[in-house]
Amino acid sequence: MLARGLSILRCFRPHERELPLSELARRADMPKATAHRIVAELLKERMLERGENGLRLGVSLFVLGARVPRQMELRGVTRPFVERLHRLTRGGAYVFMSDALDGSAGLVDSVYFSHDSEREFGEQVSISTNAAGEILRFHNTPSNHTEGNDAVLGTFGGEEPTRERRKDLVVLRRAETVALAAPLLLSPDTVIGALAVSSPAGRLRETQAASHLQAAAAAASRALQRTPELARWS
Repeated sequence: MLARGLSILRCFRPHERELPLSELARRADMPKATAHRIVAELLKERMLERGENGLRLGVSLFVLGARVPRQMELRGVTRPFVERLHRLTRGGAYVFMSDALDGSAGLVDSVYFSHDSEREFGEQVSISTNAAGEILRFHNTPSNHTEGNDAVLGTFGGEEPTRERRKDLVVLRRAETVALAAPLLLSPDTVIGALAVSSPAGRLRETQAASHLQAAAAAASRALQRTPELARWS
């Protein structure tokens, strides 16, 4: 029962606000009647909520996730670097944590301009999540760990990432928004998450932003490696 409940919760992809029961059942590969029964239990525990067009992740899930020690330590250590990156680049700055099961990127912290519209902010978070996911997948793919290998990162959601000669940077562009991401490392072979910056393309100087981002990610990685609570994850 627990495994099936988790499979339902994992059906939600980044920035999918709501999903109908039929889609949850399809993604979880279970009969609709079974999914309905499990969803009822998740609703009771407030792990799921009913929205206007389907089901969405519930507040109890958020509260529980906010107590994860690894997330709190990661946010505490990286916060000064995120704030500095925001000031230097004039873009939104974000910290993501890697999911050990699938290597996906989960947003941990952000600093952004309050005057950006909700649509602009949503677009920047979305493309930053994709960029962070790309750099995490690159580091979690053994075939990419050869010395001198180019960061050929493939595509994500129809987007074509910029190919870089260095494996510590990925750039994504979507319409008028650009995002850059770099890995956060506990050791040369252990990635714990990613640091990202995004902005409307006309507001971000990509070359300077890339330099500031890589410097911030390297400094944050060194700080993470000096944190005993996080060192045990390496």
